[in-house]
Amino acid sequence: GGGGGGGNPTGRRKMVNMLMMVAFVSFFILRLKFASSPVVKTVELGMSGFVAAMADPSVFSEVLVSPSGSLHYMLNGVPHLTRPVAGSEQMVIHLMLAKGVAFKAGAAGKATLLNIALRVAFPLCYLFFLYRFFVKSMPGRNEKIGKRGDGQAGDNIDRSLTFDDIAGIDESKQEVKEIVEILRNPLPYLKAGARLPSGVLLVGPPGTGKTLLARVMAAESGVPFYYCAGSDFVEMFVGRGAARVRSLFARAQKSAPCIIFFDELDALGRKRGDSFMRTNEEFDQTINQLLTCLDGLDTNNNGIIVVGATNRYEVLDEALTRPGRFDRVVRVPAPDQEGRREILSVHTRNMKCDEDVDLDRVAALTPGLNGAELANIANEAAIRAVRRNSVKTCSADFTHAIKDFYGSRGTNLQRGLLQQLLGP
Repeated sequence: GGGGGGGNPTGRRKMVNMLMMVAFVSFFILRLKFASSPVVKTVELGMSGFVAAMADPSVFSEVLVSPSGSLHYMLNGVPHLTRPVAGSEQMVIHLMLAKGVAFKAGAAGKATLLNIALRVAFPLCYLFFLYRFFVKSMPGRNEKIGKRGDGQAGDNIDRSLTFDDIAGIDESKQEVKEIVEILRNPLPYLKAGARLPSGVLLVGPPGTGKTLLARVMAAESGVPFYYCAGSDFVEMFVGRGAARVRSLFARAQKSAPCIIFFDELDALGRKRGDSFMRTNEEFDQTINQLLTCLDGLDTNNNGIIVVGATNRYEVLDEALTRPGRFDRVVRVPAPDQEGRREILSVHTRNMKCDEDVDLDRVAALTPGLNGAELANIANEAAIRAVRRNSVKTCSADFTHAIKDFYGSRGTNLQRGLLQQLLGP
């Protein structure tokens, strides 16, 4: 599942990159400009030298008289500074008037301030854009935890879901039903001396219904549901992933009993030391924090059940999968032919099917397909019916939908069986 943020992330990323490039080029152009400009040192000239120089006013630029009384001027193209003796400021002004030297009052150092602004402000802006670029580019940049599970519990659950919406995986469904019963009525289990399970791990190929099982579990038990993907906790900066795990469990404790669902758990719970091209310290801190939180549920279960889903059980850290953290491992396999027929029944119950539609035949034509793929075939068959200006789906619609499914994926899977049953 995926939560959507506003706007176009790719467009925003391109904009940030463009601004970064502009800032980078501007900064170095200005640095080269100032680096190529010769640094001219200001010469301090005594009062007697200043009076002597006024003999030829043409070599003077306009004299700038600062509030402190010091005189700033260019003499033969070189910046000069003269500090009159205290109390002689008025005499100096009268002398400049008599000699015809132009002067004005003002604050010195404007060029210096501009120099500082260009030398300091632009590097700071550059560093700011660099920081923004890394923050936007790092994993977890959309703060999915804050917008989905960690922000509002149960905001992405259809509470009308029931176990009747799950078909073709009866054994897996039965194990999950038992967890729901424990959540609804824990007293008999506690009286029997049973420890309430704190973790359930759903293992199976993609599309077999692991996420649906977790959602139905929350809907049937009527408890808040926190959804997050394992990749939401993979961070660039040390400590951020662990902080997110702590925040998630702290929120869950406030709304217990509840279910925390980790989709793609292998992104978060991969074996330590097996994290090529990662920040190992950050990765280890995050999984260690998760293990600590799971231990807290093991020793003092407070109605929080953690559900994980993965299709790569073999890469998970053994410390994560041991009993006491994930007490129950539920295998969710691809359905057999009878299971496929049951799944097709669920996905066609709101469709108007013609009498010639034989779901047993459709199930026989789709060996190895999972629930998501069967749902897609049923939907494509309904679309074909509309294409024929009909609201009823017929057997031919399913036949063409199956052909298109295999053909569009460029697979020769069961080609002989398909040709035999469907024809050329």
